[in-house]
Amino acid sequence: MLLAVLSAVVFSLQFVSAHIRNTKKANKSRRRELLERAGITDREERNKKTIVGFFHPYCNAGGGGERVLFQALLHHLETHQDHVLVIYTGDVGIESSLRHLNRPWNGMGTATPAEILERCTARFGIPLSTHPRRHHIQFLPLKSRAMVGDSYWKRLTLLGQSYGSVRMAIEAIGEVLPDVWIDTMGYAFSYPTVRAFSSKVRIGAYTHYPTISTDMVSRVALRKATHTNPAGIASSALKSRLKLVYYQSFVWAYTKALRCAHVIVGNGSWTAAHLSNLIGSTQQVRVLYPPCDTSRLTKLSLESRQARTLISLGQFRPEKEHATQLRILRATLDANSNLREAQNPLRLLMIGSSRDATDEARVEGLRTLANELKLTHADGPDHVEFLVNASYDSLISSLGTASIGISTMVDEHFGINVVEFMAAGLITLSHASAGPLLDIAVPDEQGRRTGYHARSVDDFAATLQRILDLPSEEVIAIRQRARIRASETFGADAFCERWEQMMWDKLRLDSSTRPKVQ
Repeated sequence: MLLAVLSAVVFSLQFVSAHIRNTKKANKSRRRELLERAGITDREERNKKTIVGFFHPYCNAGGGGERVLFQALLHHLETHQDHVLVIYTGDVGIESSLRHLNRPWNGMGTATPAEILERCTARFGIPLSTHPRRHHIQFLPLKSRAMVGDSYWKRLTLLGQSYGSVRMAIEAIGEVLPDVWIDTMGYAFSYPTVRAFSSKVRIGAYTHYPTISTDMVSRVALRKATHTNPAGIASSALKSRLKLVYYQSFVWAYTKALRCAHVIVGNGSWTAAHLSNLIGSTQQVRVLYPPCDTSRLTKLSLESRQARTLISLGQFRPEKEHATQLRILRATLDANSNLREAQNPLRLLMIGSSRDATDEARVEGLRTLANELKLTHADGPDHVEFLVNASYDSLISSLGTASIGISTMVDEHFGINVVEFMAAGLITLSHASAGPLLDIAVPDEQGRRTGYHARSVDDFAATLQRILDLPSEEVIAIRQRARIRASETFGADAFCERWEQMMWDKLRLDSSTRPKVQ
């Protein structure tokens, strides 16, 4: 038995070693093909180029994480003429592969590179689709993206999705091994995978949210039911103990993976603190706030707003707690009948992006809940409206007319939607935790309010009523203070400057380490 196990281990190691050697050998020709695809045909010019790979499997999702990706791409295009940028994603199909695959796969991406860049411009106002160097952005497909999806793993989700991220990293490296690997979605187990193929590749991590945090572990230990710790487990001592061992083991592995990155930045104080708590003093984790298009939003008028119109902005994912927003709306309407009047009802615009069929089903579930809560009526005013995958112009229009922005996610790692609310001149009402509480809607230098926070449904409803009752001069004053903070702290220019200092300056290659292309 022992001999069989040892034989299997030796065979596996030999297989992995052979795969790594073959991948490295094939990388020379694929690197050349990639650069030629980018329009770089001269051999000397090819040898001067640095390939920067961005690992972002859901690059077409239209959320705050994608804004970070595309703003970084624009910065590299405009600042580093020697860079060719690769996005490893599951959104493109077989025709984008450098491996000349001839068979499609289940769940294969259907978007073209041009469509992705056009959506980027429409959604975020980032002009990549018309940029003169846009051909220096290349998209390479990931077949295994479904393995990191929300619904793929019925049990042991963290472990399964981490395995899926390793599979995707191997696929990405099989397409082309970059000079620099930047993960902008938080798949830490890709870092040791890249290291296994080459110790020369520099690895950077922009982390929006730790895969596992000490808070998640403590909730299991305390047997507290949440969307990551179902009541069926929280109510059982045995299941809770088993899950605690699983989580503690995962924390150990996750920490080891994080330490394989050369640079780690978090998108806010909460994320950076949790990452630092995991990896200890071996590596500094700095805060790099994500970018917000404050330049266009700050042009919106602070006056003539629809005082009873709220906006929710975010991807339709479970952790965004959209159902909680509907319950807050119902509680507020129940407490104040004047808000139900037909001529001027309290309204919530739920604006968000839908990535796939799972998200679409989630939106339908929210529509059903809205009907059950009597927030929509055939013969009366609707108190909620859903705008799914709205264009950037439509989003700007809505932000320019609404009065209040609401965000209910617990432990929101950052909260770029709250920044957008503030820049657009909305009064913000966000959950009293993490990014919105620690980094964004904080008092100004004189200690004056820039936004509101709440915790429970009743707390949100009561605070919402307080906002609705504010005198107009106080509303304008809060909007002005919030806009100043958003534009000075979270603008695109501030992001690009800090990205260069915190990320790229520590990842840049010496010319002697850059591979030569024949």
